[in-house]
Amino acid sequence: MKLSKSILILSFALLSFNAQAELKAAYINSAQILQQAPQAIKAVELMKKEFQSRENALRTLAKEAQTQEESLKKDSAIMSDEQKKRNEEEILMKKRKIRFDAQSLKEDVDLRRKQEVQKVRTSITAVINSYGKKHGYDLIFTEGVAFAADKVNITEDILKELKK
Repeated sequence: MKLSKSILILSFALLSFNAQAELKAAYINSAQILQQAPQAIKAVELMKKEFQSRENALRTLAKEAQTQEESLKKDSAIMSDEQKKRNEEEILMKKRKIRFDAQSLKEDVDLRRKQEVQKVRTSITAVINSYGKKHGYDLIFTEGVAFAADKVNITEDILKELKK
């Protein structure tokens, strides 16, 4: 009885060893892929173009407010109290508009970035799945890997596939 238990345990150990030997796994650096994928680079360029005019308008308004503030400091001695007050109110209104527009721009950029990242990730996931099936991988790991030998790192291969 004791001998048959030992044989059974040994059999399971050998079977599990064979199953592990047949497992084909790889690793990808998803951060590198997100930075270097042509789709991600294109999305960044597209977003720059999309928000460039609003950023320029914001910079122009900030320069105007700064120039007006410097002018007020320089010329306040020769201005009437009414002129000073009007200029101070104009500067304050511009600064409020700058803060509001900057916050609005930030929210729009963040929302758009999330949308573009989701599109890029969907594309990357499709390529990884296709590559894995084509090359017979059982597992492809991303983050959370304590160690991955260079021979199982397929990041560059995935980037090549994304460029097609």
